[in-house]
Amino acid sequence: MPIRQVKLATFLITAVLVAGCGGGSDGGSDAKASPSASPSPSVSASDSTPSSAPTPDPLGAAQLKSAALSGTEVNGFQIADFPAKPAGGGTARPAACQPLENMRTASPKPAPKEFLGLLAYATSGSQAGSATTIGLMAYDQPAAEGVLDGLRAALKKCTAYEGGVPARTTAKAATAPDAGDDAVAFDLQTQGDSSDAFVVVRCGATVVLFYTASGTGSSAEVPGELVSAQITKLAQS
Repeated sequence: MPIRQVKLATFLITAVLVAGCGGGSDGGSDAKASPSASPSPSVSASDSTPSSAPTPDPLGAAQLKSAALSGTEVNGFQIADFPAKPAGGGTARPAACQPLENMRTASPKPAPKEFLGLLAYATSGSQAGSATTIGLMAYDQPAAEGVLDGLRAALKKCTAYEGGVPARTTAKAATAPDAGDDAVAFDLQTQGDSSDAFVVVRCGATVVLFYTASGTGSSAEVPGELVSAQITKLAQS
């Protein structure tokens, strides 16, 4: 079941990402539309047309574990469990920024029914030395959709906030990858520090957070190969 290497079956990765994600039941995936000519920042090109197919059930703890990357499945990365449970963040001021602060600490509202954390270290290539936190979060599908809608709404109103960390944090929407059923991307930069990169992907009723800190002083970028590998494995679970 696990994908041994990212380079394995490139056509399969592409097919899964374009077709959309399932989760909990075979009929629960949404069809994904082809990307538009002018993709808008922070939103993936997904089909928002309601589907008559049954919505997927939330994944259980064992299903999340089976769907998670591990070891050296992705070339150039060492992936390990990150057992620490999210402890929640601070109170963002203004309140419109709260969804971003919540995601920074992997503590979105509402809380997921199940959570599994991973830590992926880049061991080679241009991103060597960076670390990416991956959080797999199981929801009912309406709640999963609401998490991404909340982030998208926050990015329209929030440019900077206080709270959560000692210094002021600026927020900026980024271009989301064409992954899963929906995706949002943004950068957060705390005053005096380099920016951190966030990609949040919905795959059926599961929300996956990718949070990359460069560790080199330069601006971070979420590795696309990690996103592709994790969403592909999740869609196949």
